[in-house]
Amino acid sequence: MKRSSWRWMDLNYDLVIVGAGPGGTSTAISALKAGGKVMILDRKTNVGVPVQCGEAIGKTGPSLAEIDVPKRAVMNPIRGFKIFSPNLTPVVYAKNEAEGFIVDRRVFDKELLVRACELGADVMVGANVVDLVYEDGKVSGVVARCFGEKVEVRGEVIVGADGVNSTVARISGLRKFIKPRDLDTSAQFEMVGVNIEEVDLMEFYLGSKVAPRGYVWVFPKSENRANVGIGIGAGMGEKTAYGYLMDFIKNNPRGKELCKDAKPIEFRVGAIPLGGPNPKNVADGLMLVGDAAGQVHPITGGGVGYAIVCGSIAGKVAMECIEKGDVSEKALSKYESLWREKYGHEFSQMLALRNLLEETDDEVLDDLAKILTGENVVDLTAGKKIGVVLRAAAKGNVKLLRLLNELRKLQLIQ
Repeated sequence: MKRSSWRWMDLNYDLVIVGAGPGGTSTAISALKAGGKVMILDRKTNVGVPVQCGEAIGKTGPSLAEIDVPKRAVMNPIRGFKIFSPNLTPVVYAKNEAEGFIVDRRVFDKELLVRACELGADVMVGANVVDLVYEDGKVSGVVARCFGEKVEVRGEVIVGADGVNSTVARISGLRKFIKPRDLDTSAQFEMVGVNIEEVDLMEFYLGSKVAPRGYVWVFPKSENRANVGIGIGAGMGEKTAYGYLMDFIKNNPRGKELCKDAKPIEFRVGAIPLGGPNPKNVADGLMLVGDAAGQVHPITGGGVGYAIVCGSIAGKVAMECIEKGDVSEKALSKYESLWREKYGHEFSQMLALRNLLEETDDEVLDDLAKILTGENVVDLTAGKKIGVVLRAAAKGNVKLLRLLNELRKLQLIQ
């Protein structure tokens, strides 16, 4: 196969990682620390661009993966949130110290890639993977088109960390497609001149008329600069995600006040997989990580922290298997077991909760907001049980009692 421009490189590796986002670079860093030889390919020529998320990242994921959040990427520390129900009843969670950050994903993604390079990873940008190479029934490499050339890169283990529309997942058959109902579409402005009340608190807005099966977010990046965005169920509602976002900015009482002096400096769109993890994320010589694996919170749509942790696990397991000379599906399934042990129950609970909330009236959400605390929300979205005091508080409210009873069936109420 023609390799003229890449002849100076030895295109045989322990790990070949497709995708240079947080999941891919975390996998690479983990494998490199274990002594692996790693190649990272990304179809983008500028990693981290375009930005396709709200740019909020908690401390927990990077900490568990032993990866420091790049200081250059941090725009603003965050210590909590305000959630507004359809009638704007607030539920507030605020800690004394920061529990996360709003980052610049362009800097964040590139800095993690730099770390991988400094540890010894090779990188091909502008490398669009178009096929997988099989040998004796095992995935053993990828074929990519890179700046007009066809390049074949071989590896003991191939890792698909190439996002929601993963080529690796599709070609391997581990995920052929995503059902439309399991996708959210998103639209977001980065704006200057936003009238932010508390710069270290994120804001979320719920309601079928605000964001069908989703929410509007306001993520402060500084005292007057914020990401103002929305995610809605694909095909749900009467408008596009952009249409609902503009309606919030122009007509919602809170939205109008927040954005009356705001000026957009960037517009972004994206897609978020909310249907839970793929049934299987390993095959002979192959692993999937991050959005490609469906490792995304079904309620919040957050995926960066999960991708970093799962990538860290994937890199370690892959190197263990390579050292033992066994990269079969059975051997690589240790990765599947470890990450599901950490997040599987949470994702399962949250998928069921998402389906329940999808059928919940706005009026019930308003009533629920009156009896929930911020700590309750944090526990619920982590799949933890909340106190029975909620049931007593809802006495006489039939619809709310019905919802709380369904939460009890999901083992989310004590």
